Amino acid sequence: MNSEEKTALQLRFKGTDDKVHTFSFPKAVSGLTTETIAEAMNTIASLGLFDRKGITLYVTAVSGAYVKTTTQELYTA
Repeated sequence: MNSEEKTALQLRFKGTDDKVHTFSFPKAVSGLTTETIAEAMNTIASLGLFDRKGITLYVTAVSGAYVKTTTQELYTA
């Protein structure tokens, strides 16, 4: 059985629909500071670039985190 671990930077924003939307970077630089993440998130939010069906997705920064996922292969034919 193989196991694979991946780390992604996930940025969470509140949209104009008042729901939380996640923007993920699977190849983000590790060790970014809180200040760097906050500045980047506020810049993304201020640009208003991402709309889907009339909803602006990234309006207000909510949180940023490195998220690790582990995939453990159980069966392969």
